[in-house]
Amino acid sequence: MGEDFNLQEYLDEGAEIIVKDAIRATFRNPKESLFLAKFAKHTRKATSIRESYSKEGQHIPIFLIASITSSCNLHCTGCYSRANDACNDNEPLDQLSGDEWEDIFTQAKDLGISFIVLAGGEPMIREDVIIKASNFPEILFPIFTNGTLLNNDYLRLFDENRNLVPIISIEGDEEVTDLRRGEGVYNQLLNSMDLMKRNNIIFGASLTFTKGNLSNLLSREYINQLRDFGCKVIFFIEYVPVN
Repeated sequence: MGEDFNLQEYLDEGAEIIVKDAIRATFRNPKESLFLAKFAKHTRKATSIRESYSKEGQHIPIFLIASITSSCNLHCTGCYSRANDACNDNEPLDQLSGDEWEDIFTQAKDLGISFIVLAGGEPMIREDVIIKASNFPEILFPIFTNGTLLNNDYLRLFDENRNLVPIISIEGDEEVTDLRRGEGVYNQLLNSMDLMKRNNIIFGASLTFTKGNLSNLLSREYINQLRDFGCKVIFFIEYVPVN
């Protein structure tokens, strides 16, 4: 990158492209298209806020990652969070409350942050926090989830609040996914994706690359399969090896 490269402009332009592509991908879904049109207006306002801070010498990022829990209901092979004792089966006593996260989301909105990734552990364990997030239509919340906790309450929440976008973690086919995430998980994910597709809920997939699944995940056949499942966005994640 040259000396004239402006990271802030690059990220702002990238956000605009994401929103425009999302609108094109959802033009047959009136509820989603209406939300995205409003969200595009919010992002323009947020950009102006960040530019104002930038003129004062303060850089405000467009993205924020919120690890809302360290608890998870799965024991995935090679999970770096568990390997580093950042993830466990039980909720820690000193985790932030839903009200505290609401305050953080409010501060983020006021600073002009447009995207907050909800991560864990397994973020869907914290329904209280996700409900708080739903009250911020100015912010898009991708929820990186293992996809096993989807129920009717969540389907209704996602349908009524289009700023919440589930991102399902999947490793590839049934054999590879179940080998890492546990027997039967792949079919749970297919069921979750089918439920969201039938309810016209926008969702994506998070694909973690390893040497064992690289060729499959990059194949046109697999990408088309995800599209047929109803997936509208794909995140490619680099595998973090652990001892």
